[in-house]
Amino acid sequence: MILKKIMRFFCGRSLEKEISKTNSLIYKVEQHEKAAMERLKTQAGNYQTQVATYKKERDIEFKEFIVFMNKQLGLADAYVTHLGDFQDKMFVCCDSWMNTSIAEQEIQLLSARITTKLHLREFITALQMEMNKLSQRKERNEWHHMIKERPVLVSSEFIQRTVCQVNNNQKSNSKSINCNLSRLKSHLTALRREIEELRHKRDQLITSSRDLIEKHQTQKAKLNDQYRNCNKLFREIQDGFSNHFGSVATGNSLADSWIAKIEGAVTLSKLFSTHKGTADIQKEVQHELNDLNNDFQDICSRIKANRQSGDFSTLSGDKATRDRLYHEREQAHKRRREISAARDVIYKRGNELKEMLGKFDTLEPDKSIRRFVEIFGLGKDFDVHRVIGISTRESRRKHYELKNQNR
Repeated sequence: MILKKIMRFFCGRSLEKEISKTNSLIYKVEQHEKAAMERLKTQAGNYQTQVATYKKERDIEFKEFIVFMNKQLGLADAYVTHLGDFQDKMFVCCDSWMNTSIAEQEIQLLSARITTKLHLREFITALQMEMNKLSQRKERNEWHHMIKERPVLVSSEFIQRTVCQVNNNQKSNSKSINCNLSRLKSHLTALRREIEELRHKRDQLITSSRDLIEKHQTQKAKLNDQYRNCNKLFREIQDGFSNHFGSVATGNSLADSWIAKIEGAVTLSKLFSTHKGTADIQKEVQHELNDLNNDFQDICSRIKANRQSGDFSTLSGDKATRDRLYHEREQAHKRRREISAARDVIYKRGNELKEMLGKFDTLEPDKSIRRFVEIFGLGKDFDVHRVIGISTRESRRKHYELKNQNR
């Protein structure tokens, strides 16, 4: 009986301990769960704040993008109108050039006909002079004078017949020459009349061609103004896209700092200029790294030589110098990698912009001019500037190449 009581006492105390221990563990679990829930609530609150902040930033960016696109669409709408007007003016200018060219060709044709008539007139005049000489030779006059002054003393039927025959032949030849001279004179008069008519017609064409040339010059001036307006709008659209997408953060802090230093709009040419300009920075770092490598190799060689010779008098100083050079060399390596990576990012951004802007090339004014030349089959050597008064980028490039070749 006593043993049961003792056992019950110890079992009761063990049970109380276990219950107390269990309650303590339950309390700890509840506290841990409560703390975890608090942490989860705090973390959820932070996530909600971050999501709200991100949403707010995205909304601002989206609104700014909508404003940007609306502006670009407005510019594009105005550009399409200007481009259509430019193409219409280009055909009007080509029509006036054709009229001018036709007038010039007609003038050249009339000038060639007048020159031919003048040569023919000179030939007829020379022929008249020769026939006059033929009809008025000195020997013939002397022969007539001799016959008249010295008549034939011996007369016979044969001599008389011969003299008559000679006189008849002379009269016939003289009459034939005079007839030919008369015909040449008549033809010369008609030729002079034709020359005067042709000259008068040419003068009229020259006068009318001056009006056509003035009209063509006016059309070229209008077309040139429209070309400049189209180019201005087209560059503004391109620069807008280039600045918007070119200034977006790249994720590379050094590249972003270089882009931020670009003055004005971030254009394609400025990006490539920035990439080209940073090459000097990379060269400077590379020269610095080369010098550090040489100094580091020298100090390592000195330490090795002193150890082999047993001279440890400068060992501690040499080791300190080696450690310093090693650290500086690692920093130079790091800077070179950073600069190289940033330059790659800038170059990649430039290529991305170039590819994107290349999609707009079919809409530029120069493309309309090239298409115009292709439609009319005018050939690659066609002088666009003479016809429409515009120097395209391609024609300017050819002009400078030819100018450089002639130097």
